[in-house]
Amino acid sequence: MKKIVVFGEVLLRLSPPDYTRFGQATAFNIYYAGAEYNTAISLALLGLPVSFVTRLPDNDLSIAAVQQLKRYGVEGNNICYGGKRLGTYYLEQGAVMRGSKVIYDREHSSIAEIEPGLLDWKNILKDAGWFHCTGITPAVSQAAADETLTAVKMASELGLTVSIDLNYRSKLWQYGKHPKEVMPEIMKYCNVVLGDMNTVKTYFEIESAEQDKKDSYKDCMQQLKKMFPNLQHIIFSFRDTHSVTNNSIGAFNLNSDKLIESTVFNMQGMVDRLGGGDALMVGIIYGLNKFKDNPQKSIDFAVAAAALKSSIPGDTNFVTEDEILSLMQGNTSGKINR
Repeated sequence: MKKIVVFGEVLLRLSPPDYTRFGQATAFNIYYAGAEYNTAISLALLGLPVSFVTRLPDNDLSIAAVQQLKRYGVEGNNICYGGKRLGTYYLEQGAVMRGSKVIYDREHSSIAEIEPGLLDWKNILKDAGWFHCTGITPAVSQAAADETLTAVKMASELGLTVSIDLNYRSKLWQYGKHPKEVMPEIMKYCNVVLGDMNTVKTYFEIESAEQDKKDSYKDCMQQLKKMFPNLQHIIFSFRDTHSVTNNSIGAFNLNSDKLIESTVFNMQGMVDRLGGGDALMVGIIYGLNKFKDNPQKSIDFAVAAAALKSSIPGDTNFVTEDEILSLMQGNTSGKINR
């Protein structure tokens, strides 16, 4: 497979340990994160060639973030440097019936203040076969939204497959634009999309009057396909939250006009919910390339990858293909492998 280029922001995640609250914290666990950053590393761990593109401040935090990319086999040759700060977010992890909380600190980050022409997209994408982005970067600033649009246009022009994880984050859209003013233009150039019912309603004003769950999903997915004819694969995820540490996850895949439902995986005793959607996106990209003629296996692989992420602290899904396939085969006991 040709190289996958992933564009987005690197974040520093700070989280009080052991489910303590912000007011109790005397220390923070530190992870490098960001939806696109997580996606790039997880794709590389599955053996795919990946290049990560971003803008970072020229300091030691950025050096550490890039070192982690390289450690897991992600190419960082097209990262540009400038600006003054790395975006940050704080996570207070919930437990039992207390939900988690996120505080973003991303204004005036390096990527939020990216300028036109800093990234030579034609050169960056020349040897690639796939380009991936999300709806998070366009939410950070007008400049970041404009850069995302520039990238998807060039990727489409060069014949790459363009994928997007819609990823609505209500707390991020603070620069005066509603997502429905920004995301439709980006979506025109996309071929693969991961979304959900709430996000497509917010971004594209798509909703269904159907009462049956499957019928309503299919209706919304077909509306999305009609609105954006370049879409070849449409995946909608769903999650049932029984408690903070007990969720179920699944997805629908609209394949031609046929709706395929994944296996639903129950995740009891979750260690970390963050990054589940990124893990699902990784599984989609990998599955669409590895199991091209088996859409059921492709979507089951993606959801199994997302389910396994709930067992891993931090935002990135450090799992192998064999572990995902094993879960798909029903190996859920968690026995020691020795």
